[in-house]
Amino acid sequence: LAMLNHPKYGHGMRVGILGLGIGTLTAYGQAGDDYRLYEINPVMVDLAEGMDGYFTYLADNPAKKTVILGDARLSLENELSTSGSNNFDVLVMDVFSSDSVPVHLITKEAFDIYLKHLAPDGILAVNISTRYLDLRPVMWQLSKFYNLTMIVIPTEGDGKLVFPSLWVLMSRTPAEFQLPAIAERVFPMDDYSTNVPLWTDDFNNLFQIFR
Repeated sequence: LAMLNHPKYGHGMRVGILGLGIGTLTAYGQAGDDYRLYEINPVMVDLAEGMDGYFTYLADNPAKKTVILGDARLSLENELSTSGSNNFDVLVMDVFSSDSVPVHLITKEAFDIYLKHLAPDGILAVNISTRYLDLRPVMWQLSKFYNLTMIVIPTEGDGKLVFPSLWVLMSRTPAEFQLPAIAERVFPMDDYSTNVPLWTDDFNNLFQIFR
């Protein structure tokens, strides 16, 4: 939804993706787009780049694609200091579905880095699908601290090929979230509140968000 309804879709989008996986999200890439993909596991990079012929998402679309191996937060921090902001139109975090949550990627200090890399009208998309943890309180507090509009998009699975998913979208300029294609999919959070405090590098606690 964030990709297909972005005003720059098909017009030279700049996309950052934390968590390469097998490269599935690059299927949205169009000619003229610039995708930067951050992955810590070199085996995943090999698989996504076509090892043994299993996956071809990276090869099958015409976007420019750059894979950066290493810890995504450190890589983005280094890029800020050496070449400045990437001005991503969409920055995707897809690193939590294994239920081994890399906490250092969802603290106040981490989001400060992400937002410096995000274009003024950019969208931060976070896959918070996990079996045992509820990451909504963490995202909620981060959105409030940085004065971002946050919406939650649930998707039901079919019990066969499609797993259920839960995504959070955040933006400084929420106009894109008013588009019918997005607005009709939003899970209402009007009455939501949480006692979970803002997570920082100095304080975070996974026990607070067990389902």
